[in-house]
Amino acid sequence: MLRVKLIAKYDELGLRASGLYADSLEPEVTPTKMIMWGADHSYYMENGRASGKFPPYNPDTGTFDEISEWVDKKGILPADFAENKKGFVFLVARKIATEGITVPNEHNKGKVITEVVDDFLANDLAKMLDELGEVFMSRIQVDVLEIFREVA
Repeated sequence: MLRVKLIAKYDELGLRASGLYADSLEPEVTPTKMIMWGADHSYYMENGRASGKFPPYNPDTGTFDEISEWVDKKGILPADFAENKKGFVFLVARKIATEGITVPNEHNKGKVITEVVDDFLANDLAKMLDELGEVFMSRIQVDVLEIFREVA
């Protein structure tokens, strides 16, 4: 449910470019925690990016692959750069390196992750626990009592 809501918010805000964010969201549930794994750039979608460092560069392709893919998906290559896409991609990378990316901004209002997680914890998690019903709660009670017995 959390994964579906994160993808819906991502699409609602118009942040989908390659789709890697949505494709990489993978929940992991253990007996003690729940983890939502995702793409490395999820952090930057939520928090922006500080200046001072270039985005990842791929020497094999001779360009900044993620930015190049973003330019293709968004269809934002200016006509002046039709013959020099790598040059345009470099300029975007250099601007990111010198100025960073502030979130929120005109393309990303921010909170693409925290807003969804906060709502999930406040509303959906409680509903899910209610739906699990008495059987699940009694199982937890038995497990907790067993832990107390082992400790005592």
